[in-house]
Amino acid sequence: MSDDIDAIRAQIDSIDDELLELLRKRFELSVEMGALKGRSSRDIFDPSREEAIIERLTSGIRPPLTPSMVEKIFLEIFSISRSLQEKKTVAYLGPEGSYSHQASVALFGDDTHLVPQKDIDAVISEVLMHRADLGVAPVENSTEGMVNRTLDLMATSRLYVSREAMLPIRNCLLSSTTLDDVRTVYSHPQALAQCRNWISNNLPGAEIRETTSTSDAAVAAGRDEHGAAIASSLSARLYDLNILAENISDFQENITRFWVIAPAMTPVEGKAKTSIIITLENVPGALYHAVGVFAAQGINLTKIESRPSRKNPWEYIFFIDFQGSLTDANVRNAMTEIRSYTREVIVLGSYPEGRVLS
Repeated sequence: MSDDIDAIRAQIDSIDDELLELLRKRFELSVEMGALKGRSSRDIFDPSREEAIIERLTSGIRPPLTPSMVEKIFLEIFSISRSLQEKKTVAYLGPEGSYSHQASVALFGDDTHLVPQKDIDAVISEVLMHRADLGVAPVENSTEGMVNRTLDLMATSRLYVSREAMLPIRNCLLSSTTLDDVRTVYSHPQALAQCRNWISNNLPGAEIRETTSTSDAAVAAGRDEHGAAIASSLSARLYDLNILAENISDFQENITRFWVIAPAMTPVEGKAKTSIIITLENVPGALYHAVGVFAAQGINLTKIESRPSRKNPWEYIFFIDFQGSLTDANVRNAMTEIRSYTREVIVLGSYPEGRVLS
C-alpha cells in the first residue's frame, strides 16, 4: 500500500513540475503580449479573449474536471497574467462580502486590486475620475427587476459597458445566535424583497431593518445579540457569523446581472450583446417605429426598459439590449435607421454575451 501511494505521489510531483514550467512559459508570453499591447495603445483588459478561452477549454473537458473547475483555474491565470502586464484597479459596490464583491472576484480573480465603494454613485465616480480602471455594478435581478440607480447613472456618465456577468444569488440567514432567538432581520431592500415569504413563514414577528448592503447587514447582525442578516455565505466567513439557513430566496432561480463599466468602449469578438439608450420624438408611433427597425434587420431585443429622462416632465428614455455587435452589418444598418425616429441615441457599448458565474 505504501509503495502504491509513493508511486502516485511521484507521478503527481512530476506533473506539478511540468505544470509549473508551462505556467512560467505562459506568463512569459503574457508579459510579451502586454508590451505589444502597450506599444499599440491597446487595452490590457480583453474580455472577449478571456470568454473565448473559457468557452474553448470547457467545451471538450473530461471527468473528473468540470466546467466550473476549469473556469476557476483559468480565472486566476488570467488575473495573474493581467497583473504582470498592468495592475488593474476595480471599484465595486461594497463592502467586502457583498454580492458585487463576489461577482468582482469571480470576474477578475484575487490578483486584481479590488476597491469597495459605499454606493453605486461612488463606483461610477471612481471610474470617471480615473481612480479605478473599471467598475462593477448590479444592473438587474431576475426576480426584482432593474437596478434603477445604475441605469440612471449610466444615462448621464458617458461611460461604457465592457462586460456582463450573471451571479446566482444564494441568500443565507446569518447570525451569532439561534433561529429561535432572532428578533431583528437586517438586509438590503432587494434581499429582503427576495426573501419576504421565507421571513413571513419562519420569523413572522421579527423587526425588519434595511441596510445599504448585505455586508452592512452582516456587520449590524454581528453587533446585535438578537439580530440576523440576510447575506451571502462569504459574509458569514468574513464577519464570523453562523449560517442558520441557506438558499432562503422565495424563488431559487435568483440571479443578478452585473455590468463591468469602463471609460472607453472595448473591442468585442464572437457572441455579443449591445446596450443603447434612446430618447424618442414626441410623435405617434415613435416607439413602434424605433423597435421595428431591429425586427426589420433580424435583431433580437433582449431587454427594453423605460426611465424618466430627468430633463423634462413626463419625458422618458428607453434602455435597450439586443444581440449583436456594433461591428455587425445589420446592427450598423439599424443604428443608422433608428436615428430617424429618435431625438438622441447613446451607445453604452458592445460586449461579450454574459455567462452565469460559478
